[in-house]
Amino acid sequence: MNTKTKKKSGVAALFFVAIAAYAGNERGIDLYRAELYEAAKLELKAQTNQSPAEQAENQYYLGETYFALQQLDSAKACYTQAVASDPNYPFGYVGEGKIALKQGSINDAKDLFKKAAGLAPKKDASVHTAIAEVYIDAKMFADADASLTKAEKADKKDSERFLALAALAVQQGKPNEANGWYEQALYFNPDDKVANLKLAKVYRYSNPTAAMDYLNKLISIDPEYIPAYALIGDINRSIGNYGTALSAYEKFISIPGVPIQQYEYYAQLLYFTKQYEQSLSQIDFVLSKDPNNQVMLRIKAYDHYELGNTALAVQELKTLLEVMPKEKHIYLDYITYGRALMKEKQSEEAIAALVKASELEPEKAEVFKELADAYESVKNYPEAIKAYEQYMALEPNVPSQDYYYFGVAVYTAASQYIDENYKASVTPEQLQADEIVFDGLIAKGDSAFSTFMQRMPDSYIGYVWKANLYSLVDAKRQESPRSPLPGVAKPYYESALEFMLNNNPEGKRNKDIVRAYNYLKSYYLLSDDTANAAKYCNEILAIEPDNADAKYLLSELAKLKKQ
Repeated sequence: MNTKTKKKSGVAALFFVAIAAYAGNERGIDLYRAELYEAAKLELKAQTNQSPAEQAENQYYLGETYFALQQLDSAKACYTQAVASDPNYPFGYVGEGKIALKQGSINDAKDLFKKAAGLAPKKDASVHTAIAEVYIDAKMFADADASLTKAEKADKKDSERFLALAALAVQQGKPNEANGWYEQALYFNPDDKVANLKLAKVYRYSNPTAAMDYLNKLISIDPEYIPAYALIGDINRSIGNYGTALSAYEKFISIPGVPIQQYEYYAQLLYFTKQYEQSLSQIDFVLSKDPNNQVMLRIKAYDHYELGNTALAVQELKTLLEVMPKEKHIYLDYITYGRALMKEKQSEEAIAALVKASELEPEKAEVFKELADAYESVKNYPEAIKAYEQYMALEPNVPSQDYYYFGVAVYTAASQYIDENYKASVTPEQLQADEIVFDGLIAKGDSAFSTFMQRMPDSYIGYVWKANLYSLVDAKRQESPRSPLPGVAKPYYESALEFMLNNNPEGKRNKDIVRAYNYLKSYYLLSDDTANAAKYCNEILAIEPDNADAKYLLSELAKLKKQ
């Protein structure tokens, strides 16, 4: 209905007095025309202390809202009340005709439409347009065209007529033509709210910038135009402008009766912006209306994980993944589930969840890093190494520290091949085959620690662990526990010592220094260089005066010297 009217004399004056009563019903009408029917119903029903003209308008739009909700008995009662409130209000008869048409009484409907048209001023197109809209909904396109022709004769510039033409084009499967009619509506009435909103919806996916232009215009026309804010929220959410989206959703959900979906989006954005407590509050509201909303149950579990309620998150995700169809499972379900299980010390279950996450999103580097950690927690170092390698292949910016962690995992995996119990448990053929595996691990470890050292030249850790790695090579090549050490690790420990001795604040590196001294002590002892062996025993005792091994070796060396 065209609400931009001017008061006129005579019969026209009666009509315009009736439709000028807009302010009290304005928000409800806006909500109805934006297809927010539940919100419109609540808003219109809340109006009180109205004049007969206002009551007639209120009841008509309330009837329209009930009709859209397919509550036909309520709609009929409202249309009847509109006529009773003001017999000169033509739209009450349009509503009654709409009910008659719905019930198959075409002649009765046309009589009512004729009566409504007779109450319309000659130069006003709104009644004819409203009648056309009824025919369009009923797919009586010839009658709709006839009513639109009358509307054009009354006022060819009326924007409401162009909106009806757009609705007709949509019903006839001509969306591009409909867009043209929306543009025509704005040409003659740039402030038409529905036309601006319709065009924003048209462009929301194909051209979000253009959609936002229409929405910003709507807000400049009416800062309290609630229907715009849902779309503003949706568009900004889709392009990652979470702060703007949150503000828009807050505005939209500030009125009762709006679609629950925007509450869902709002709860999700609160989660993505790390407002977990607030997200839970919104989720509880949505679940009070829709207890089986799986999206909300999912985000609820995520919130609980982030808030440290990991046992609860585990149970919620376990239940959700059992009842949710598998095709709806997503990567974030499994990686969150895996992380929560790790926190709860359920490593094997965590590995299974993280493997599933990697299958759903095989290009996500982070899941392979999580898998590496999980495999390490159960001492499955070969699988941890594989996971690290997949992670590093996918991650373009691997943090320096991760090369260190990878190297340590490789060191631990390689160390099993020099364990005497392991050697005793396999065949000579297997030992020979394992040489190849061992050498490959040493090469990987060397690469990892070398990269770490290049990136972190001022950190002693890389030097120490590269030396530790090559101490495994010494142990592997040593013919017997009493034969000379090959000394492969010797230069690395010497480099590490030089670095650590010059940079050992408050003795923080003493443990690693002692480890290097122990290696060098053993190297020189097995090489029959007792002087240097004794030297390094004394170096150890300078740091650890009660070191039993160093004391014992010095004692034995002293005995040998006396012989």
